Amino acid sequence: MINKKAQKKLRYYAYFRKSTESDERQVQSIPDQKEWSENVINEQGLIVKHSFQESMSARKTGRPVFNDMLARIENGEADSLIVYDPSRLARNAIDGARIIELLDKGKLRHLIFATYAFENTSMGKFMLGFFFAQSKLYTDNLSEVVKRGMRSKASKGMFPGRAKLGYFNHPVTKEILPDPKKFHHISTLFKLYATNRYSLNELSKEMHKRGLTSYTGLQIFTSSVANIISDPFYYGVFEWGGETYQGTHKPAITKKLWDDVQKIRQLRTRPVSKWSYDKVFNGLFRCKECGCSITSEEHTKHMKSGKTHHWIYYRCTKKRGIPCSQGFIREENLIEQIKEKTLSIALSDDIGMKMLGQIERWEIEEESRVSENSISLRKDAENIEAKLRRLNDLLVDGEINREEYSSRKKLLLDEKVSVENRLKVISGGGVMYWLEPLREFVNAVCKRSLETAGDDLVKLRDFVAEGGSNHCVESRKVLWDWNLPFSLLAERGVCTEWWAVLDSNR
Repeated sequence: MINKKAQKKLRYYAYFRKSTESDERQVQSIPDQKEWSENVINEQGLIVKHSFQESMSARKTGRPVFNDMLARIENGEADSLIVYDPSRLARNAIDGARIIELLDKGKLRHLIFATYAFENTSMGKFMLGFFFAQSKLYTDNLSEVVKRGMRSKASKGMFPGRAKLGYFNHPVTKEILPDPKKFHHISTLFKLYATNRYSLNELSKEMHKRGLTSYTGLQIFTSSVANIISDPFYYGVFEWGGETYQGTHKPAITKKLWDDVQKIRQLRTRPVSKWSYDKVFNGLFRCKECGCSITSEEHTKHMKSGKTHHWIYYRCTKKRGIPCSQGFIREENLIEQIKEKTLSIALSDDIGMKMLGQIERWEIEEESRVSENSISLRKDAENIEAKLRRLNDLLVDGEINREEYSSRKKLLLDEKVSVENRLKVISGGGVMYWLEPLREFVNAVCKRSLETAGDDLVKLRDFVAEGGSNHCVESRKVLWDWNLPFSLLAERGVCTEWWAVLDSNR
């Protein structure tokens, strides 16, 4: 913990951010953030060099004000930050990593938050990294909320996406209705294809002559024709999220015409796959040399003894036509490397148990602190309400005039708002809201958990996909970067400050 004498020598920047996007509507407004900041500055006598404010989402990189602030810190103009909550700084892994890098380099020395006390130690930076990761997870989870809304719409027979070609989205009712200029062309397209006299390219040209154009008014591509004749939406059903729903929109064709078209398609379609096996790691990795996807293929060899051997290899697809020298990697080698890299961030079960014990102690301490502060603040709020009632009585009884009443009432209401805001901060959870995710994270990275995940290839793939980025293969070596907070374990291991905390609680 930084001492007050040293703290007064630090040069602070105050940063306020409120996104206009729906994902942050519950976050304190900028005036509330400023009020909290001013209270902290006055109470602690801090030196604030400049205040930064912006209204922009932190889900992606590229916030101009935020970038300007970090550049100034890099240049040594300030060395500390006052921010309402870690999520104001970063909701993406890259910006979070930049903050931690500034702390590592000593460019940033102290951070003050309303929601928890930051300590500039290895453990403190680990916790901050976890906060940033949780902010990103919260943002990612919003997309799941949107998906649930889409599924709900689909279950009612309303296609959740953009209207298909031949239809339009009504601007008021949001219904999907037939496009008067294009709807009749869709049935013509299906009927012509069912004659088996048109290729996709010929059908594209023919429909353009008849007046069917793309959304942008151009001739539709052959790929668009292929998509149309394979889309069940046009006979009244649609697929969403892996399920099929009966649509409420008007069908463009009959089910019989659809079936006739599918028979023609099957006659023209070549068999696609020789093998049927679980391609678990397909699509996860890319070739480091040329950037193409890494795909799998199975090789079979029949021995004279009558035995048959199967091998699965992963290799670069080389689909971009760029010269690539990378060879194949056998599946067992790939899996072995993935397990080895995954276990490199594992906590021993002993360390994990001690960390879980410390989390429990933090939980108990925080519950006690929140309870005490809540009781005190509620009493303050009740006293202010009582003063407001007495003030109203004084006005009614004629003991004070309207001007004095208004002046004293404004002071009391300002005090009431301040108390209510402090209550909001406490009820927001303080450190409590990240203790449970931290517990889940520790459980996930314990060696026993990772070894168990390694036995289930699907779970192993999911863990690597969610925990890492830039997955690639080069010279038969599996590579990826760990995301926060996993990267902190990979880079620092178990920090000494953590053990000091654990030892003090034995």
